[in-house]
Amino acid sequence: MKRTKRWVLGSTILAMTLGAALTGCSKAEEGASSSPAPSAAGKAGDKYDKLPKAVSVAMYDRGAVAAEEGSYEQNRWTKWIQEQSGVQVKYVPVPRNQAQDKLNTLIASGEAPDLIWDYDRNYIGTLVSQGVVQPIDEYINQYSSVIKNYINENPDLKPLMTFDGKIYGITTKRPMNGIANGGMWIRQDWLDKVGMKAPTTEEEFFAVTKAFKEKGLSGNTNAPVVSMYVWPNVIAGLYATHSTQWYLEGGKMVNSRLVDRNVGAISFERKLYENGYIDKEYMTDKNSQKMMADWAQGKSGILIGSVGNGIDTYMKDLMKNFPDANPVPLPAFATKYGKFGAYQETPANIYVAFNKDMKNPKAAIQYLDWLLDKGWYTLANGIENTHFKLVNGVPQVLDADKYKKEVAYAGEYAILRNDAKTFKLEDLMVKAAPDPLSQRWAKLNVEAMKTALSVPFRRDIPFSPNSPEISNVLASVELKLVEIRTRAIVKGDITPEQALEMIRKEYKSAGGDKADQIAQEWYEKNKANFK
Repeated sequence: MKRTKRWVLGSTILAMTLGAALTGCSKAEEGASSSPAPSAAGKAGDKYDKLPKAVSVAMYDRGAVAAEEGSYEQNRWTKWIQEQSGVQVKYVPVPRNQAQDKLNTLIASGEAPDLIWDYDRNYIGTLVSQGVVQPIDEYINQYSSVIKNYINENPDLKPLMTFDGKIYGITTKRPMNGIANGGMWIRQDWLDKVGMKAPTTEEEFFAVTKAFKEKGLSGNTNAPVVSMYVWPNVIAGLYATHSTQWYLEGGKMVNSRLVDRNVGAISFERKLYENGYIDKEYMTDKNSQKMMADWAQGKSGILIGSVGNGIDTYMKDLMKNFPDANPVPLPAFATKYGKFGAYQETPANIYVAFNKDMKNPKAAIQYLDWLLDKGWYTLANGIENTHFKLVNGVPQVLDADKYKKEVAYAGEYAILRNDAKTFKLEDLMVKAAPDPLSQRWAKLNVEAMKTALSVPFRRDIPFSPNSPEISNVLASVELKLVEIRTRAIVKGDITPEQALEMIRKEYKSAGGDKADQIAQEWYEKNKANFK
């Protein structure tokens, strides 16, 4: 899961990004492509046929490859990919939480991979405006069969792939479990101990957290009772202030950082902090390691974070360590501004762009065609009868530990997939390993995703305006805006209202009025195409 980052981290990466200077396996036949030959494959004199069939690809390094497996550059799956795709593929790992910053450094030094990809359409748009990547319509028309057919079958994706009238970023649809992202959990057994029901409003939420703390359910009455994991996806979702969004307020485009609802979002975090409901060091808790350890060790009763496999280890550890623990999904609750859902991804998944300096785009198309046709399936599931068996057409994991070690990381290579059309959330229960713990978690996971998706995330426009002028304004003030928010939450010497006023002044002084004008003009020009 693509998942979006915490508010501070996401904002910091955006600032660094836009400010950076830019002048073998058994049954080997499984996954082999049966794609029909591209129409131009046999064309005599094609200039790319004289070049090596080689391509380099960016790769998110999440630190998930076990030492026995090798590295992201060399492992059982990179060898399998070379054999099955017919293309020599070199992988260029970039740290997940610093991906755009690292890619920008590689671009500036002329060492960027041929295929640059990201979940963030705005980032690809920035590379388009900077001339880093190239249009790929011609390559698709000449050399592709699978991608070409996929686009024809999914015409709603084409506008998302298109910048300035040309396709620059190939993308595929997410299945439902890829759309569900932010979410909350609560310990039902803790609710039972304080004689309360799951909160449905902000006021009820704080009443519950207060009761948990006063009862000392975390071990003592001074300990925090709330853990947070990529929490801005939840808090900014609840208040419709998500940093990726522009909102329509009375028909006018307003950047998320400036809407009135920020007062509520800042106040929410301030209440958590000043009352000791969360760890005082939560903003510096790298990857939320301490807070998630608290959750797994039964020390917190509410988790503001995510749904899906990103938290599976912590959830399984909790249920293993405390068999009587009863974590249940907590639906998005109402605030005085209304009821909005936690962050949900767009239907489009990863955007794959072609470096303008790529030597062999034909080889790149061959690789991506193979990946979208058959390769993705094995990378996502492993080898049949070794890692999974088919149950009613659904690949069921045979051994959870073996899958986690040998297959889980391989999904990173499947940057194009064709799994959305037939996927059902209930498939997750079939797919899970048959042991009781895996089955219990799978059932909870399905319930959590349905709960998260039951309240829509507010997204007023399908994607944000792609403008260097807007990006430059936001980049120039982002760190300052984060500083102001943090001051209001942690130090508390300014009110949330004062913080928002300061944020608006910083934005205006950086050229915000012009950015707003560009955004509004872009909206008026494109709104007829928005569904």
